[in-house]
This record gives sequence, structure tokens and C-alpha cells, in this order.
Amino acid sequence: MNPNFSRRTALFGGALALGAPLLNARVAIAQESETPKVALPSFYDRMVGDLRVTALVDGYFDLGRPLITNATAEQIDTGMAQAYLPPGDLIRLPISIHLVHGPDGITMIDAGSGSAFGPTAGRVAGALTAMGIDPASVTRIVLTHMHPDHIGGLLAADGAAAFTGASLHVHEADLKFWTDESIAASVPDDSKPFFGLARGVAAAYGGRLAPFSGAADLGGGLSTLEAFGHTPGHSAVRVSSGSDQLMILGDAVAIAAVQFAHPDAGIAFDADGAQAAVTRKAIFDMVSADKIAVAATHLPFPGVGHVEKKDGAYAWVPEHWQVM
Repeated sequence: MNPNFSRRTALFGGALALGAPLLNARVAIAQESETPKVALPSFYDRMVGDLRVTALVDGYFDLGRPLITNATAEQIDTGMAQAYLPPGDLIRLPISIHLVHGPDGITMIDAGSGSAFGPTAGRVAGALTAMGIDPASVTRIVLTHMHPDHIGGLLAADGAAAFTGASLHVHEADLKFWTDESIAASVPDDSKPFFGLARGVAAAYGGRLAPFSGAADLGGGLSTLEAFGHTPGHSAVRVSSGSDQLMILGDAVAIAAVQFAHPDAGIAFDADGAQAAVTRKAIFDMVSADKIAVAATHLPFPGVGHVEKKDGAYAWVPEHWQVM
């Protein structure tokens, strides 16, 4: 494994372009000796019509600035300064998942990182316990995509399914790509474990695996929207109840300080950076025009708000805290 952009452990292999080998990009993950600097468990409840949606912190990781693509140093500096972030080589990003509490049970959107991201992440299981939620009571899991920080929490320590009563829904293109052994054989050795993780998830959930495609109606007020680019089958999840909606964007946007003002800016883990930028702008146009609230995995927690058009680009407007 190549040296990191910091003196921390590099754990997650780099960006994957379709038909091309992995780039040697790295995420900085805290060393085992570092005490995680985040209070966990942390969660935030919000109503969408009659549905309760909970944003739940899995932890965080530090993103090296060289992993931001198609943005100048000045644009990154300005964005960080305007967001009151400390200057430097690392941008701290949270990892969040979402629970939808409905009449048909609990749906989990993404599952966090499990043991795949070191000691600063992998806190979903403990947070569920703190909330009094038995993992066996989760009836459905919907994945935005199959990167490790979204699927690692699906497996127990012995490789069995961590959620024994849940169906697992993922776009068929993502499932096909990440479980393809011929693709896995062609990537660098330090990236092979992430394909192995995806194959392990597919094997553990077996007959409960339910691939979807297109704009799929999953029932219970949930539907999907193809949001390709970050991965081959990356999808957003729309939560609807009555006239109210919340669009959960996964990693269609990840760096709030940069990507709203400069939506062409990407991240080195985008499989197709150009397509990811097209997708991001199309989603921003839609949710800003229709005033649809959005949430995303790596936006500043609780990561719920609105997108507005501003100065020929966009702006992030966090919503006021909703007291329940």
C-alpha cells in the first residue's frame, strides 16, 4: 500500500473507472491508537409526512484534499474558509445512514462501514442498540451503492448477515460490477478486499437479495432514482408521504464546502467523474426547482436541508432543527 497524504493509515483503495484499473487514491483513516473525536451514538429524527426518518451517525473519515477532482486549490480554499473549516490537507466527512420507520417496519438506507474504516467508524450496531432497535426488526435495507462505507455494516464479525430479517435492495448494475470476479482479479491487490466484501454481502443475504433497476417503486413510500457516476449503479432514494418528500442522495454530493458552489468538482472515488457531475447538477436542478428536502451520507450531520440556485451554481441551506 502506498504512502498516505497524512501520517495516518490508508484503508480504502481508490477510484474505479469502468474498464480501467483503480487509481492509487487514498482516504486517510485514523490510526488504531487514535481516540475517535466524535460523540456516538448520534441520531436525528425528522418527519416526512407520516413517516419518521432517522439520520444516524456511523462515524467519520478524513478526506485528503488531493482526492478532490476538477477543482482548483483556490476554489477549495475559498469553500473551506466560507464553511469555517480549518485549512489543511484533510477534510473531515461524517458517515451517516438513514432509517425509515413505516407501517411495514423499519427500512435502513445504507448500513455504514462495519469494520472496514477503522476506529472512527462502524458505530451503527451500537447506535441501534442505544435506540432500542433490534437488528432483527429491520425489514428492508436499500443500498445507494456498494462502497465499503455503505455495506460494511451488513456483515457480522463471522461474515454472516448482521440483519437476519431484512431483504437487501441494490441496483443491478452495482451488484453486477462489485461482485464480478474478473473485474476484481484485474485491480491492485490493496483494492481486492472491497470486491470481496461485496461478494461476501451478496452471499450472506442470498435469497433475500433483491436487485432493482430504473426508477423502482419499493413500496412503503420509497422509490429509487438512478444517479449514476459515483458508481455504475449509484441510486438516490426518494421517501414520500402525502405531499412531503425527502431525497436521500447517497454520495451524489459528498463535500458540501466545495460541490454546491462548484458542482463539476468530484471525488477520486467516482467511477465516472463526468457522469457524476452531470447527475449532481440534474439532481440539484430538480430538488431546487421542486423545493424537495435532501439528505446525503457525507453532508455535515444531520445532513438534511435544501439546495438553492445561487450565482450560476448552487448553495446548501441546512434546515432548522425539527423538534419532535
